[in-house]
Amino acid sequence: MIPLQESRRIQKTGGSTYTISLPKRWVVDSGLKKGDFLLMTIGSDGSLSIDSGSPRETEKLTKEISVDSKTDPRALLRQLIGAYVTGHDVIHMRSNSRILPEIRRVVQDFSRRVIGPEIIEESSNHIVVQDVADHADLAMRKVVRRMHLMVKNMFEEAVRAVDSMDVTLADEVIARDDEVDRLHWFVEKQHATIRRNVSFAIKMKMSWLESDVLLSTAKSLERIADHAVRVAHSVRLLETSKVDRAVISDLERLSSGAVSILDDSIEALFKSDSILANKCLDRSSSLQDEINKFLEGAMTRRGKVAVGLAFAAESVSRACGYSSDIAETAINLAEGQ
Repeated sequence: MIPLQESRRIQKTGGSTYTISLPKRWVVDSGLKKGDFLLMTIGSDGSLSIDSGSPRETEKLTKEISVDSKTDPRALLRQLIGAYVTGHDVIHMRSNSRILPEIRRVVQDFSRRVIGPEIIEESSNHIVVQDVADHADLAMRKVVRRMHLMVKNMFEEAVRAVDSMDVTLADEVIARDDEVDRLHWFVEKQHATIRRNVSFAIKMKMSWLESDVLLSTAKSLERIADHAVRVAHSVRLLETSKVDRAVISDLERLSSGAVSILDDSIEALFKSDSILANKCLDRSSSLQDEINKFLEGAMTRRGKVAVGLAFAAESVSRACGYSSDIAETAINLAEGQ
């Protein structure tokens, strides 16, 4: 159904009853008749949503993509991910000639890298990808919680890899970044669906404000994961160098402080605790001062040691900063509610 907006004048019947008429098109399409009940939900933003409560097939958002022999596989992958995160449920890829094997590999790679989409139809010149996931089973809150635990573990193990100069552990951290991206894209997809589909928002019991905040949080977590990867990459810069034990201990302490702020920021978000969130912001400011002092010391060293320590310390600083961003959104959500 094409989105339709109509205005209705409020009428007063009797002494205290206010009524409005319903759009005939919506009544007919919903299969309603005289005497049926409607579900009305008052949103936290003051909006009023009306739903028939009857099961019906939600209109699927479809994307058409043309491909040919000149299609750049990397650009196509970005296009597919873009279509996915903006809420498209079905993607058709068509070509005037036979679709090349490298294009088919891109589509297969896309299906593996995101949650839900699968190739449901394939011919020589046409591929159909459809999201078959039940998004209600993976609520945004659960996904963000899972992202937090993954990112926390990645950061802790990246610093542990620096401590032990364990290249294998560092490579494991780097490999896990794909899973964080996967969850982040899923949150983006759900946010887009909530924004365009009121019934889905009601089903997920999610306000637009909370959806916006969770999307912002997922983005911050994804960026912290990127910096965990940077810390892991610093292992190869430091593995053949002699680094003072005290310096590594300082780096571990700073990293633990950043992870602690991340943990408390997430808790402040889910508990709508603005007091805890403000404490996180104060702690973040103090920790950033300590990180800056560490960086000054690191830059007095030579060669790979200076570069490796700076890489790691700057990433701890950025992780701390993104945790502060989460704390700020926690305050916005708490006050907005």
